[in-house]
Formats: sequence, structure tokens, C-alpha cells
Amino acid sequence: MQPRRALVLDLDYTLLHLEAALKAIEVPGRTRSAYLAAETVDALSDLRDRYDIFLATARSWHGTRPVVEGLARRGVTVTGVVLEDGALLGPPGEHWPLEPGRDWEGLRRALGAALPNLPFSWQEDFEACLVARSETPAEAETLLAGLGGEALRLDPTLRCFRDGRKVYVTGAGADKWTALVALLGDRAEGAVGIGDGANDVCWLGRVATPCTFAGVTPDLVALVRERGGLVSDDAGHAGILGLLRGLSPSTAARQRT
Repeated sequence: MQPRRALVLDLDYTLLHLEAALKAIEVPGRTRSAYLAAETVDALSDLRDRYDIFLATARSWHGTRPVVEGLARRGVTVTGVVLEDGALLGPPGEHWPLEPGRDWEGLRRALGAALPNLPFSWQEDFEACLVARSETPAEAETLLAGLGGEALRLDPTLRCFRDGRKVYVTGAGADKWTALVALLGDRAEGAVGIGDGANDVCWLGRVATPCTFAGVTPDLVALVRERGGLVSDDAGHAGILGLLRGLSPSTAARQRT
């Protein structure tokens, strides 16, 4: 029997999209919901016998759990998760920190004391990094300069970056690829991966079959094409559906007939 490959999926703007869809899995958010289309779930179901499914996301477990549980209710099992942009990993609900021993609460207090007048709020559901939230992406860019600069002054072994309205402060050694290797071992390099963002470049450049969408950052599209991966011309629910169907032998057979 041929060994099962790992299928690694980013969440936001890859598996999840903002467009509501009939019978979709709704994933509530702080300001708006995201949706996993029913057709996408069916396509994942068709791949169950050939792939173990892993999610790799910058979301916390709190933000990822509705996806895992929604898929499980429809018969699709998620084998493992990489959360918080690589800071947490493991089986769903049994994850552990990639860099144990860091004192995130102490760093939070130190940053608050050093920057009492900087407007932001902490997102409390993150376990193995710090995430600060602003009202707009522009404010988050300013926050990155202030909060990120102070964090690096306090601890140069950190990594700081902006994702939309959020600023992440995490370990410099924590990213999706490092966490995937820790979780999957040798299987990581043989995986199929689908992602869309700048934080997906580090791992889509390493897996055997990278996949993305034509409308994302040109550097990522070029990387996937250079490695012989799959690039969907469609966006949104149609884009991920087409990529998943392209991985299914049964779908390919139906398309040839």
C-alpha cells in the first residue's frame, strides 16, 4: 500500500473565504465570519484515503477549532495543526509550543510598562506568542514600529511582523516550516501544500507539491511555478476547490471521460 501523503492547508484566503456560501461551515471572527464551502468539504472528503490533512495557520487554537470541529462533523479528520504562525503544533487540542520556556506574560507586562500610551489591545487567545491588535492596518504598521522595536530591544531573539490589523511578537525560530518539520519529520518535504500569503513562502518553497492562486503576491506565484507546483487562475472558493479536485484521481478520471 502506498503511504499516505500529508496535505497541508493554510486557512484564511486559502481554505476559508469571506463570501458566504450555501451549507458552508461558518467560522465566526471578531469582526466578520469566514466560510468553508460545502463543495470544498466534499473535495477534502474525496482525498481522505490518500492524504492526512494538516492545517497551518497564523490563527490561535480558539480561531482554528471551529474549522476542525466543523470538518469532523462532516466526516473529515484533521490529523494535526500548526498554529500561531508556527509557535504551536500538534494534534488538534493537544498542541505544544515550538519554543517552550519563553515567558510571554512577563514580556507582555514589560511591553505594557514601556509603551503605556501606545493604542492597541492584546488578543488574549494566543498561547505561545503575543498578538496586539489595532483598529486599522495603517495603525498596525505604526504599532509594528513601536511595539516591535521595543520587543526586539528587550529580546533580540524575537521575530515581529504585521498581519492585517495584528502585530505578532514570536520567537525568531518559530515559523510554519520549522513547525511542520517538527510535526511531520521526513514527511514534510514530501507534502502537498496550499497557501496564499507571505508567511507561506517559507514552507511552500520546501514541500514537494506547492499550490497557490494566480492573484496572490507575484513572488509566491513565481516560487510555486518554479517548483513545478499548481497555480489556480480562480480565486476564493472556486480556487481552492479546483486545486483540491486536481489532487483527486477520481475527479481527474471523470474530467477525462
